[in-house]
Amino acid sequence: MGSVSEAEPSEESTRRVPTGSTGLDALLNGGWLHGGTYMVTGAPGTGKTILGNQLCFSHVAGGGRAVFISMLSESHGRMVTHLRRMNFFRRDVIGQSLHYVSGYATLKSEGLDGLARLLYRSVREHQATVLVLDGLLAVQESAGSVLAFREFLHGLGVHNALAGCTTLVLTNRQENAADPQFAMVDGVLVLELQLRGMRAVRTLEVSKLRGEAQLLGRHTFEINERGLNVYPRLESLYPHPPQEELDLERRLGFGLTRLDEMLTGGVRPHSSTLLLGSPGSGKTLLGLHFLESGARQGEPGLYFGFMETSPRLLAKAAGVGLELRPWVDKGRLVMETRTAVESLPDALVHELLGLVERHRIRRLVLDGLEPLLQEPLEPSRAPGFLTALVNVLRTRGVTTLVTQQTQMLFGPRLEARLEGVDAIVDNIVFLRYVEFRSQLYRMLSILKMRESDYQPALREFSISTRGIDVAETFESAEAILTGLARPLNVKSKRSRLKKAVRRMPSRKRSRA
Repeated sequence: MGSVSEAEPSEESTRRVPTGSTGLDALLNGGWLHGGTYMVTGAPGTGKTILGNQLCFSHVAGGGRAVFISMLSESHGRMVTHLRRMNFFRRDVIGQSLHYVSGYATLKSEGLDGLARLLYRSVREHQATVLVLDGLLAVQESAGSVLAFREFLHGLGVHNALAGCTTLVLTNRQENAADPQFAMVDGVLVLELQLRGMRAVRTLEVSKLRGEAQLLGRHTFEINERGLNVYPRLESLYPHPPQEELDLERRLGFGLTRLDEMLTGGVRPHSSTLLLGSPGSGKTLLGLHFLESGARQGEPGLYFGFMETSPRLLAKAAGVGLELRPWVDKGRLVMETRTAVESLPDALVHELLGLVERHRIRRLVLDGLEPLLQEPLEPSRAPGFLTALVNVLRTRGVTTLVTQQTQMLFGPRLEARLEGVDAIVDNIVFLRYVEFRSQLYRMLSILKMRESDYQPALREFSISTRGIDVAETFESAEAILTGLARPLNVKSKRSRLKKAVRRMPSRKRSRA
């Protein structure tokens, strides 16, 4: 028989208590450990009390019992009033499976020992499996000594572990990481509210989780009617490239014959393609063609953009002979538009992945990378962030088209706002305006295709009420390299003119 240290952990000791926030559960590898004691620290207004209540209401909704003990002088009635707007709030469970207890008067009159007795009695009498103690700083200030405070925390942890009660203590941020209180708990969660420019951003970090794996680093979160919504950094959730079997034969086309010919039939399944081009060059319409082609083949598609609403996109597509409404009505095409103003990039990506999962999407058009890489996303995060996004979409069997604008309409230089994207995606389709004989023409070329042959020839394409038409070639194809068409050689032009004159009848030749 093995020793205690060699024994396998019991099912009871590894059982998880969900936090009430799916994103936070992901950071904690499933939730708080059953019977553990955890500390949530942060400045006033960072969301500690909401998180504590979110845990309590979530726990009782799952059949558990909870006690929330406040060390604040304000009444519980005021706190409950603030909680009414939260979706998780249920008035009928208060006093039944969830009990609010004030510990402020007991601490004042009976000290630390009296408060400890109140906590133990509350857990026992209410048969609580979750206890939240809000206002640990007041307890620390009343302790009298560091030793007394450490003994209080240690005793609370031991008692509740034996009682099978998971404990959350909430306190104001302590700047000293070596503070003794951090050593007495099983985990520490740090909430912060930071100013980045004129914008306030909420961040969260699991700085300690004893004996457990967690997603390290800071992660953003929001507080809204659902409570704390935590968005784990995508690159921490999906740090490794997917293991996949390549389908080297199948192709996914745009439904545009000449463009599909240039792509040798289309792009490969589960690949990522960048549609790079000037504003108005046709990126969105090409993306809609890709989705419509998939819908005709029974492949659900998702348009996820930031500028044009669904009615405008449907009207825009119909204006060039592309009818998308029937596919929307059948559920094969989902059109979603989000406002990128004051949005968290991590939140947008998690919502996007939720839509992909819910609708079992196989083709995706992400119309605009720029909003996903705006602040508060640090520039250093961008490559890893995009790589993780491409990897997770590939893992879920999605073939992705993303659009990106160049900074110049035409000219000798090609400048993109997002450096390094070309190395992350599998394919690049380049759209550009070319000036030729006082007119602007649209040009299209394939710059890159991984693991595939393609036609590098430059093509003119046009957009009209009859749809998108990709031509065989362009009269001055080399203009795509500079954006400025070169005039024909003067000597060659005169030579052709002389030959044409010689072929004319004598009467016309004299006039010429």
